[in-house]
Amino acid sequence: MQTLRLAALALALLPGALTHLHAGVVTFNFDSDISGNFTPFTDTVSGLSATFSTSGDPGGFTIGPTFFQSLTGQVIFDPGPAGLNDLTLSILFSAPQVSISLNFATNSVGGVPLVLNAFNGATPVGSSNATGTIPVGFFFPEGLLSFGGASFDRVVLSSTAPNFAIDNVTVNDAGAVPEPGALLLCAGALGGLFLMRRRASTGCRRES
Repeated sequence: MQTLRLAALALALLPGALTHLHAGVVTFNFDSDISGNFTPFTDTVSGLSATFSTSGDPGGFTIGPTFFQSLTGQVIFDPGPAGLNDLTLSILFSAPQVSISLNFATNSVGGVPLVLNAFNGATPVGSSNATGTIPVGFFFPEGLLSFGGASFDRVVLSSTAPNFAIDNVTVNDAGAVPEPGALLLCAGALGGLFLMRRRASTGCRRES
């Protein structure tokens, strides 16, 4: 009876475990957010939550229409209602990720990078930076910033420019490994199924 219970549980858990093995790419573009909303706030897309907060909250960064070229729809930028400059922007994810990319613009005349520092819990796991270029007919440098190669659940963005804006924050969990307990349970249950089949096969041979 215990073997039957394990077998039934394995069949129930297996689809979820296999689904979790698949890579998941999620983009936060702020287009469905209310214009004028400000940090701190949490967005959820395809089951993944991202909490945006700053060193100047409440109201450090705000959401509003874009006036950039590579940043489309709505973006998040400072200064927000708090009226503060030179802020960092933190993005905390509800599950570990292995890569991130985002469009950005800085309030500078060029040569000022946007810096990304990635963390797994409180442990730094890497950093990257990018300096944008000014598109023809626009006023502020714009660019693409990315990071990958290490598991992280939080990134912190900063710049020596007084203000910056970001959009299209795209992350990838690259097929996160299922919970160890679920894997062990599935393995045990599948082992039980194998034993059941072997006993049934042995019984058939004896009857013949």
